[in-house]
Parts: sequence; C-alpha cells; structure tokens
Amino acid sequence: MELPAQIYDDVIKRGQILHSDNFVDIGHGKFFVIIGVTEDCVVGFFFINSNINSFLYDKPAQMAVQYPMRKSDYSFLRYDSFLCANKVLKLNKTEIIAGLKDNSVTIIDEMKPEHITEVLDMVRNSDLFKEIEKKRFFYE
Repeated sequence: MELPAQIYDDVIKRGQILHSDNFVDIGHGKFFVIIGVTEDCVVGFFFINSNINSFLYDKPAQMAVQYPMRKSDYSFLRYDSFLCANKVLKLNKTEIIAGLKDNSVTIIDEMKPEHITEVLDMVRNSDLFKEIEKKRFFYE
C-alpha cells in the first residue's frame, strides 16, 4: 500500500530521529536527527554517536557541539550517546522517502522539544557554521 505524501512530510521534519543502513562510507546502520528541511527538499541532519570521536578532544569548537543524549530520555538508545552537531550532513528528501518505502530507513523517535531548542541554540551560536547554513537549516 502506497502511503500518502502528507505522511512523509509529517515524518521528514526537524527533530525526527531515523535509522538508515544506506550511508555509503559507513559499514553499519546509523541513527540520525533531522535538523532542518529546505524549500528545495534538502534535508540537513546530524548523526548520533555512542562516543565522541577522540579526534575532536583537542578541538574546543567541535567539542562544544557534541550534544548529550541520555538513554533515560530515549528508549531506543542502548547507552548514553551524543548528537554530533559539528557538520550539517545533507540528503535529498526523495532519498529518505525512497528509504522509508523500501524499509532501509526507519522512523525511530522524535527528539524532545526542549532538546531540539538546546541543539538549535548551540549550533546557531557556533562559529563552525556559515551564516547561509544557519539560515537554511537552523531557523524556521
């Protein structure tokens, strides 16, 4: 059964947590959080990682945008993790829709509204992002 397009619009929105096995350079499935969707249907997202990459330890600006996600807040997590918000990764909305249709992308959860607010404040104030990226993905 084909789902109506409106269903996908309701899923592909800021704060939605998804899981995908389709990331080419990663040999395993990854959880990710949509941070913004543009008018031209490009989706900006951040990965959820179980640990902070040790490569970032001596990079204060990048460490400042590692947002803790607690297992007590998100039942799908096996342990406390981190939203790695140091780079906006992008996908075309049609890729996510295709993944939802073929079950290679699954809907997991939604970030709590207060956590989204904290993440948006964090990345809006970061020097890691260009103003055009901030306007495109971090504001309504």
